[in-house]
Amino acid sequence: MNAVQLRHVQKTSGSTVLIPHINLEVSAGQCVVIQCNHELGHQLLLAMIGQTPISEGSIWIQGEALTPDHTRSFREKIGIQLLSDAAYERLKVREFLHFYARLYETKPDMELLLQRLGLTEKQNSRVSQLTPSELRRLSIARALIHNPQVLFMEDPEQNVDLETSYIIRNLIPALIEEGKAIVITTLVLELAISITNDVYLYSHAGFKKLETAEEELEPLGDKDGDQEPFHSIEAEEQERRYTAADTRTENRVPAEAATETVSQETGARVPLTAPKTATETESNEAALKSAQLSALSDQSHSSESVDEARAAAQPVPMGAQVPAFVQPVRFEKIPAKVGDKLILFDPTEIDYIESHEGVANLHVLQGVYACSMSLSDLEGRLKGFGFYRCHRSYLVNLQKVREVITWTRNSYSLILDDHSKSSIPLSKGKYDELKKIIGI
Repeated sequence: MNAVQLRHVQKTSGSTVLIPHINLEVSAGQCVVIQCNHELGHQLLLAMIGQTPISEGSIWIQGEALTPDHTRSFREKIGIQLLSDAAYERLKVREFLHFYARLYETKPDMELLLQRLGLTEKQNSRVSQLTPSELRRLSIARALIHNPQVLFMEDPEQNVDLETSYIIRNLIPALIEEGKAIVITTLVLELAISITNDVYLYSHAGFKKLETAEEELEPLGDKDGDQEPFHSIEAEEQERRYTAADTRTENRVPAEAATETVSQETGARVPLTAPKTATETESNEAALKSAQLSALSDQSHSSESVDEARAAAQPVPMGAQVPAFVQPVRFEKIPAKVGDKLILFDPTEIDYIESHEGVANLHVLQGVYACSMSLSDLEGRLKGFGFYRCHRSYLVNLQKVREVITWTRNSYSLILDDHSKSSIPLSKGKYDELKKIIGI
């Protein structure tokens, strides 16, 4: 049986659609986060707790349909935290919670509740003396005072401090283990991804689930435990140049050291330092060229490579112009289009890149800009500049990372050193890999 079920729910006011068509099922012991704008999320939560009527569909809580006549009885089954929650400022924290406990005719474990929400030291302080972050924790404590089986939360981490975020991130897994069903609305996609894999994108364009399954990491080494070191693009290119130089050196036969060579066709040894007549000189040169062509042919896997090798072995006529080697241009800018203009960003300007609905958004100091390249293409292009795929939907500039925060054993975030102290989700499977890269 689903703890929360929305069947073809929709709400309109005249020609205005307040709640677009939605179907949703939430089981006991499951947390669902809906990413949407504030107004849409607020209207949806009010509908799910029976404070606003819906135009179409039905809402079921714990197997019973929510109707205007039974709204009061449903209040005992649900807990609700809204951004608009108010509190009696003259009461102390403990008195405030006891007041609601009496309303619900329940006797909660007050010490445990205060400890969970980090309010133990504030229990004798007046509500008027609490900070906005502490007030948010008090609002959540009030929603849990009667131990409901369903919890609705509206953007619980909006404008709160780091301590409150940490408390909320640890509280939600504990409530899930107790079998509670949790529905959260938020404007911040990072919050949604960090809390659960059951993330839905909700807008007037529709309602769909976001694929947020953990990535499967490719093995760093073979089965014997040998691990391949982390290489940058520049290091790999330099290694290829050294390998090519070594190959050319091995194929070169020094005139002073070589006394004979072996014909690849007959296996006979051809002397190189014997007295040279005109005929012998031509024969020796022909044998050497034959050996070089055979070696190049063995290393080649296509007829084109053999043709190129033969052409390279031909002597260059006197006075002929040798084509100059042109170094390919390496374009290091990342393009973003704004209107009819194309903006080119230096990789060092980019804080992180977020993929949302198939569009890669570049987050820079000036704002957010859409890029026509895919996140995978950007990952390959920016890896050499210190960018790391920390999540299926995020590519972060490691030079901008200030903190690595462990919310729970399965939830991590990267705090950036930008103007807004952005918080980027870090996948569970990427945590150990990142530690190796940064040397922890």
